Amino acid sequence: MKRIILFVLAGLLSVMSVQAQTADVQPKGKDVAETLRLIKGQWRFVYKIIENEVHYDTRVQPNADQTKMEIVIDTMAIHSYKMDQRGRTQYVVNWENATGDLIVNDWDVSGKWDIKQTPNGIDVHVLDAYYPGCPPIIRRVVNINQRQLLLQDSTTGDKYYFERR
Repeated sequence: MKRIILFVLAGLLSVMSVQAQTADVQPKGKDVAETLRLIKGQWRFVYKIIENEVHYDTRVQPNADQTKMEIVIDTMAIHSYKMDQRGRTQYVVNWENATGDLIVNDWDVSGKWDIKQTPNGIDVHVLDAYYPGCPPIIRRVVNINQRQLLLQDSTTGDKYYFERR
């Protein structure tokens, strides 16, 4: 009986050591070129995660029969990452109205963006986001694909979830 228990324990330890060795070999996510290709375009802000709780932006609007106002989830903020033929970048936050038309923001806010590889992953740096000289907004790319973007704030750890518009 003792031999069987020792055999099972030895087998478990060997499996755990093989898993630990293969975990280091697995890729750590997208590279800069792929992230650059995927991030270009318009992203609808959906929610943010603060201390593992989902927080939605809300707004007040008339309900369907127009008899009272109601609070609804606000997904009208559209974050655009543009790049011209010369490689210059532009970051703009616009809004979408109820019919789906893009409304240029009143403040004419725009900045620049860059993607940088770090030892811990890929960071998006947004410069002059809200006004000239605005401190850089640095967010780690947690996940990005054709439809979804999840960024993490480098200072607070808050996560921001977007869907492609």
